[in-house]
Amino acid sequence: MDEESRFDRNRRGRSVALGLVLAALAILVFLMSIVKWGGHVFH
Repeated sequence: MDEESRFDRNRRGRSVALGLVLAALAILVFLMSIVKWGGHVFH
């Protein structure tokens, strides 16, 4: 059981890390789009 719980904890940690990386990439693409458009969307 100890080995299995450790495996589950490691997998959960990797899942959280992957989610954070994907969220960061999505935000980066969004910000790059705003910069590319020169901010004219908000004027």
